[in-house]
Amino acid sequence: MSTTDGRTPRGLGDIITTARPFDEYVAMFGLTEADLLAGPILDCPGGAGDFGEVVRAMGGTVIGVDPVYATPPEEFLPVARRDTHTGNRYVIENPHLYVLGFFDDTDDHLARRLAGLERFAAGFAGPGPFHVPARLPDLPFPDGHVRLALSAHLMFTYPDHLDRDDHLACLRELLRVASEEVRVFPLLDTTLQRVPYFDDLLATLAADGVRAEVRGVPYEWQRGADRMLVLRRA
Repeated sequence: MSTTDGRTPRGLGDIITTARPFDEYVAMFGLTEADLLAGPILDCPGGAGDFGEVVRAMGGTVIGVDPVYATPPEEFLPVARRDTHTGNRYVIENPHLYVLGFFDDTDDHLARRLAGLERFAAGFAGPGPFHVPARLPDLPFPDGHVRLALSAHLMFTYPDHLDRDDHLACLRELLRVASEEVRVFPLLDTTLQRVPYFDDLLATLAADGVRAEVRGVPYEWQRGADRMLVLRRA
């Protein structure tokens, strides 16, 4: 594996499709029932977890956005299962990077992720109003299209694939389409490092009129990754 400039990426390496279940999303973004039902939520990248399926069953609206949704289900879902096992194997091989708490052990981690994937698969039939094939920083929505935008395990997680300008463009795009708030989790990469330009990003966004808060959440799986970034326009 290598990045576009020929370097070998550190940590997990390639960007994988994740299948985080609903309860994990709720914990890592500090979501309440009011958050879930107050208005449209953008999940970007949506991956292959069941967050959207569960919230829609509750009466809420979640729009998942991910370039992988352009892939036919019979091709995409096996890749998502493979990536789920890849992520679990990384945890097993790097126990010093993780803490027990949300998951009982690595077997529980794999089982719950695969269960989330199967619930996603039951409701996924390819591109549609709730599964939009697109990628940051170019989202096919008008300004303020959703109330809340969530972005998990892309920005800050893969700094070998996304540089400082990429992060800024992605955050600005999420702020454009969210009328109230953007939440990003985690703030560490897969080796527990924070990008060196994190404070510079916040300063640049502040000049745009954006208020930023680093807020603790009731979730920790990666060691020390128990905070999310919350952005609002002033």
